[in-house]
Amino acid sequence: MKKILLFAFAFIALTASSCSKKEKLSSQINKQIDSLTHAMSSGVNGDQLKRLSENVNLFTKNYSKDTLAAKFLFELARIEQTAEKFDDAISNFERIEKDFPQSSLVGISIFSEGYIYANKLNDYEKAHTKLDLYISKYGKAGEKLTQDAQHEIENLGLSDEQEFEKMMAKKDSLDKK
Repeated sequence: MKKILLFAFAFIALTASSCSKKEKLSSQINKQIDSLTHAMSSGVNGDQLKRLSENVNLFTKNYSKDTLAAKFLFELARIEQTAEKFDDAISNFERIEKDFPQSSLVGISIFSEGYIYANKLNDYEKAHTKLDLYISKYGKAGEKLTQDAQHEIENLGLSDEQEFEKMMAKKDSLDKK
């Protein structure tokens, strides 16, 4: 009987310790995200971003079944995108797609990859692939993000001036009807 009680106590202590570690790490990540998000207008601190990345990777490794893992990866990728660390952002958006296929963040992650490829890295082939994937798998007719993805595809590789001229020509043709 003593052994059973001792085992039960050890199990409860281990479970409680595990929960508190998870909550502490989650809280720390949320604070880091808030801090970096508020500091984005003046530039992202590289050391803070590195610590956030390490903590998010630790969380996703230890708590891969937790829905917060995908959320933290998404926030990290968004901050990396703002900090112009595009390869890191794409890598984390891809991790969401691969490691958390049931997450509600998969669609926006795929769209974000397409946007980065189109507008930041000028890799129009990859942009087209990602945006097409978004439209076919996650897009909904009339939805703003779906319209944005279609617009991106229609204008891949065009400069702002060329895109403007294309819009004006379309407007002129509609006005003549």
